[in-house]
Amino acid sequence: MKPQFHLPLTTYPDPSSFTLLQNAITFARNQSADLNVTIARVKIPNVHSAFPPILDIAKMSADAEGASRDNAEFLTQATRDYAETAGISATISYLETLESQIGEAFSRRARIHDCSLMEAVPTARSLVESILFDSGRPVILYPSEPSCGRVDVIAIAWDGSATLARALAGARQFLDQSPKIVLISVVDDKAIDEDLHDRFSAALRKGGLSVEVAKRRADGELAATVLQGVAKEYRADLLIAGGYGHSRLRERLLGGVTQSFLAGPEIPMLLAH
Repeated sequence: MKPQFHLPLTTYPDPSSFTLLQNAITFARNQSADLNVTIARVKIPNVHSAFPPILDIAKMSADAEGASRDNAEFLTQATRDYAETAGISATISYLETLESQIGEAFSRRARIHDCSLMEAVPTARSLVESILFDSGRPVILYPSEPSCGRVDVIAIAWDGSATLARALAGARQFLDQSPKIVLISVVDDKAIDEDLHDRFSAALRKGGLSVEVAKRRADGELAATVLQGVAKEYRADLLIAGGYGHSRLRERLLGGVTQSFLAGPEIPMLLAH
């Protein structure tokens, strides 16, 4: 069965970027995957007030819905053009949904695909979190820059967690095809189960994969910065990590690796919760 990739595209208040669209199409082509594009067309509910309105709410709502429809048309045509140039077929479908329900609607669609392809931009932050938490599927998160779409060298942010185990399960199709795996651990960030680490690296080698082990100290740096820095040292095309080992609220209040990743990934990342 061909891999089934999901590309959720937003149209309001700002449309998804053409860079994300190009990255997704390039990635699907290089992975011989089907690309299933979902474009959200936003509906704005009517707001009734008992007092005389200062603003023309009805007109503002109609203008917002019109902008969403226009952006949907632009993204539809751009998807068709980019897919034709890349020589792949992209299936396009639409969601008619309230703005407040976009995350829930996209998450339901994401459940029937292998992964969702998304971009780390501030306007998409809450949507990425919704799909990461509620879809049960991994998210591949791109920086806001073009990506080559190949997955040759894969880095794994090893911490032995359950969320990493879910990410590895979702990344199996990429791991099986990778000629090189780099197992990265930050030894002074959290306790590392060395026996489990060694058993995992041995299992990968037994499965026919080439594995290198990189252990680093953070020495006051953010663990996310160290992990990405080591991944770039090894020229990794994809970094696999567990997402939100703690609650979303705790990570927002205290900080965490996932929050750092979402704020500014330096290479494409596969995250799962």
